[in-house]
Amino acid sequence: MQNSVVRVKNLLKNSCRNSVPKGEVWVGSAFLKSAGLEDTLENHFCLAAQLGHDMVCLPLSEKPERNSSLGYRYFEPRELSSDFRDRTLFLSAVIDGPFQRMVNQRGLMEVLMGWTQDKASTLTAYAEERKTALELIDQCLEKAVDAIIFADDLAGEQAPFINPLELDTVCTPFYMQAVSSIRKAGVLVLLHCCGNLQQLIPLMKSWNLDGLAAIQVSHNDLGLLDKEIGGILIAGIEATLLEKDTPSPDEMEALKRFVAHYAAQERLILSSNCGLYRPDFWGRLQRIYRALELNGCIAPV
Repeated sequence: MQNSVVRVKNLLKNSCRNSVPKGEVWVGSAFLKSAGLEDTLENHFCLAAQLGHDMVCLPLSEKPERNSSLGYRYFEPRELSSDFRDRTLFLSAVIDGPFQRMVNQRGLMEVLMGWTQDKASTLTAYAEERKTALELIDQCLEKAVDAIIFADDLAGEQAPFINPLELDTVCTPFYMQAVSSIRKAGVLVLLHCCGNLQQLIPLMKSWNLDGLAAIQVSHNDLGLLDKEIGGILIAGIEATLLEKDTPSPDEMEALKRFVAHYAAQERLILSSNCGLYRPDFWGRLQRIYRALELNGCIAPV
């Protein structure tokens, strides 16, 4: 296999390639266990080899913890060894944005209530989370990562959680500073944001991102996102395809058309849009891969 760091970097530069690369933004402990692996840093790379992935994404935090609802493990930046410089897989650090960090600690409803009822203290809390996130970025950049993916769920299925003008005032200074420092280090920067992003497009466009990661295709107008933001797209496999043993022929045909369309534009890294957090996703993901391999959409492992 061609060095995946080079492959994905060439993909991001719109260089010619022969197949669509694969990867996952989030891999949970239960999914790793279904593959016979404990949730260790090394085993994230082992899993990528088993599945033929070109990219490994590691959620990072200043303290070891787990996403209690989905079972994702966070690693500390110090756990990233300097010998990652010699690896052959594209490595992305996943860092929660300041808004997401507040939600993780307080819960979404408390954050939204604070935004309307006690904005001063909420903005103070945001500033504190912004400071920590920037420190995490600096630590990650010391470890020779190839990309940083910000995870910041600012929207629901229908619209942003908060008025986009207010989000612009609060969030844009963070992203402008963060993207500037990441770019100076020669590292790519992408954004994951759940929900319908249409009203957030002007903000995200101003942040000068390299692309979007694990967005919910079913909730968005991809044509509009492509036109305004463009760049790399890490997406493709909707949660509905992983939640059933046998996707319908129509669902699989839609996925094949999606992969073919974006493969032709040399901008797609095939990934689930929801993350791999359930053990029963193990067999289902492999069946989806096999169907795409038979259709010539992706290369066999």
